[in-house]
Amino acid sequence: MSSQQKYRVLFFGNWGLGFAGLRALVNCDNVEIVKVYSKWDKSSLNPFLNLVFDYATKNMLNVFNTAKPLAKSDFVNDIIAQEDVDYIVSCCYDRIFPKLVLSIPKTMAINVHPSVLPKYRGVKPLENAIVNGEKKIGVTIHELVPEVDAGDILLQENTIDIQENDTYGYLHSQECNLAEELIGRFFAKPTIYIRHKVPQDDKAATYAPRLAFDIKADETVKQICQRYINLVDKILNE
Repeated sequence: MSSQQKYRVLFFGNWGLGFAGLRALVNCDNVEIVKVYSKWDKSSLNPFLNLVFDYATKNMLNVFNTAKPLAKSDFVNDIIAQEDVDYIVSCCYDRIFPKLVLSIPKTMAINVHPSVLPKYRGVKPLENAIVNGEKKIGVTIHELVPEVDAGDILLQENTIDIQENDTYGYLHSQECNLAEELIGRFFAKPTIYIRHKVPQDDKAATYAPRLAFDIKADETVKQICQRYINLVDKILNE
């Protein structure tokens, strides 16, 4: 591929992991970001909610606000209006992609998921890994399919140690750093990773639902696990 050629990408992402994913794409010389789809809410007090949208605006990218009450039809119609798209890249995105959207890119739609799939499919992989006593977690880039987090694996690393004195915020930042690294690695030679994609073993799949309590960034793994144990004990004793 010549230096003048670029992969045209539609990016979908939110929160810290989405910010890391968009930053990775901005730093890929062979990627042209056609449009960014992300939430934005000026009334939100959460400092992470508007990260992706604000970063896209700062970098003069074409950006579309997908915060509710955006209608599904408006969402889909805007996407299919984009032309000559090579890839869709999803990173911490909370809308389900219909088959029509997944068929738009000429090459592939991919997702960046913060676990070692097929383990911890779903919305809260790090939180579930912590309370289940996992000693490592990683990041997976996989093909987007209609089933949640079930597509073929393109690139995966399981390199983040989980230690009891690590804070949730620290582990999350490690996942963001790894996601950023893997996105850069993928777009350096995407055809090779696509050629060698590996189907997931559905029989080995585990899931990562929302927990019954919120986790603060400065809580340690040990503290989170103890809160989880206390909650389980309370439920069992009721």
